[in-house]
Amino acid sequence: MTETMTEKKPESGRRKFNRKSGRVLATSRVLIAVAFLLALALDPTQPARNPHLCYGFLIGYLAWSLLLMAIAWCSWWHDFRLAGIVHVTDIASFLAAVYFTETSNGEFISPFTAFAVFLLINATIRWGWNGIVGTALILLLSNGLAAAFLVAYGYDVDPYRFARRQTYMVLLSIMLTWLGSDRRGRPPLALPEPPGIPGERRVQVMSGALAYARHSIGAGGAAIALAQDEEPWVDVMRDDDGAVIHTRIGPGPLADSLASRDCAATLFDRRRGRAIVARTDSRHETRKGLVEIGLAAHCNVDTGLLVPICSAAGKGVLLLWDIADVCVDDLGEATGLAREIGLALDREEMAALAQSAAVAGVRNALARDLHDSVAQFLAGTQFRLEALRRWLREGRDPDPEIIAMKDALRHEQGQLRAMIERLRLGESGDRGTDLVAELAALTDELGHHWRIITKLDATPGQLVAPIALTYELRQVVREAVANAVRHGGCSQVSVAVTRDERDALRLSISDDGRGFSDECAKMRPRSISERVEALGGRLQICHGHPGARLEIQIPVRLTT
Repeated sequence: MTETMTEKKPESGRRKFNRKSGRVLATSRVLIAVAFLLALALDPTQPARNPHLCYGFLIGYLAWSLLLMAIAWCSWWHDFRLAGIVHVTDIASFLAAVYFTETSNGEFISPFTAFAVFLLINATIRWGWNGIVGTALILLLSNGLAAAFLVAYGYDVDPYRFARRQTYMVLLSIMLTWLGSDRRGRPPLALPEPPGIPGERRVQVMSGALAYARHSIGAGGAAIALAQDEEPWVDVMRDDDGAVIHTRIGPGPLADSLASRDCAATLFDRRRGRAIVARTDSRHETRKGLVEIGLAAHCNVDTGLLVPICSAAGKGVLLLWDIADVCVDDLGEATGLAREIGLALDREEMAALAQSAAVAGVRNALARDLHDSVAQFLAGTQFRLEALRRWLREGRDPDPEIIAMKDALRHEQGQLRAMIERLRLGESGDRGTDLVAELAALTDELGHHWRIITKLDATPGQLVAPIALTYELRQVVREAVANAVRHGGCSQVSVAVTRDERDALRLSISDDGRGFSDECAKMRPRSISERVEALGGRLQICHGHPGARLEIQIPVRLTT
């Protein structure tokens, strides 16, 4: 078990109405009931029918609205369960209000309210809360100016009807302004970028995501549990009011719950056996009874939000608890947070894979270079030492061969330093070099080193190739000549460089050795094959008697 602690950060303020649609609707219902009751009390012509029954109904509706507001502020469970019943009750109350107040010249037959609602909803859809505020101000101002104009010219204006219209307009504008600002005014979720090298920041990504999720939702604590597909361990990181603990847990109930859990966000109360589960069709369903949540039991949490995290590395969940005034609206934002956390973990996993692939590529390239240069040079040096030994036995003068070997070692040392410098600084792909001159110098060097006859057949003049390509072809020729001498016992190697009809490079390497045996006829030289494939070319091996021939085609245009 490993633990990591981070510095505690101050918690941001919790907004009472953020993502609390149930509370806003319940409070608005009370305000509308109060405004409607006062409007009827101040209007001497209302109620039009059954005054005692009407006032009794309105007082009862106000009491019912106050009860619903208390429920919305105290219990997310009952607020969600009663939503359908409350909606039906509101519709019935509207119909009853129409019955008690409807007259031939009454307010409810006016198109003003319906048209104002249409304008405000249209502003909500198009421009969000800014459009709602602007539209509401225009409607209120224009209604007031129209009333002042009528009064100035002696027209009769009913002050009670005017006040009701303005009051309803203000209340409706407030509700729609909140709706537009909460649904469209939120900035997009964006997890903070952790410090460090991409691919090596998995712990930092998880701790940063926990802090961001806790402050976004207004939770006192948060935890992430991740189970990798190929490992029996479960990584659990917990942020309890700013103190972060990282734990690795072995197989057990938590791992079993992650393996079997449905992919659905859940608002739960384990003590009361209640849960609201978000379904894939944007609806919610309630569940009663025993609520089994492995991470909640591990963190000793009774009430909170649990949201699955989908990641390529494995299954995971995000747990949030101690949320002030938790409600069903929090499921949507928590789901968005879990989605962003999963994407951040996937990006980190991709960076780690890319880093591993880059390291593997460098290792393979370095191994090829060492094999085709240093290893083959040492093998050739061993051949020359054996020849020098024979010279000494025969009584011949060893000084010329020793001097030649010292020159060869000095030249190889320069090649090795050049390779080290290229690894440190990289190679410019825009630089060009004369391929024919490079191969001519190389074949002459290889002939002296391996004590064989080498021949270069090339088009007269220069063939300018990128320096990186020239280096790879030099290594191919070095490896081919070494193989022909060591394994084929050849005495002569011919190298031909030409351009085909599409100006692509063709390199042919042939020898007069033993060629390939029947058992090795299907084998391909690994280093040469890897280099040719990396250049996007094709390698063809012709088994001749005597010797063998390598035909290489590289799809690159050369210049003269």
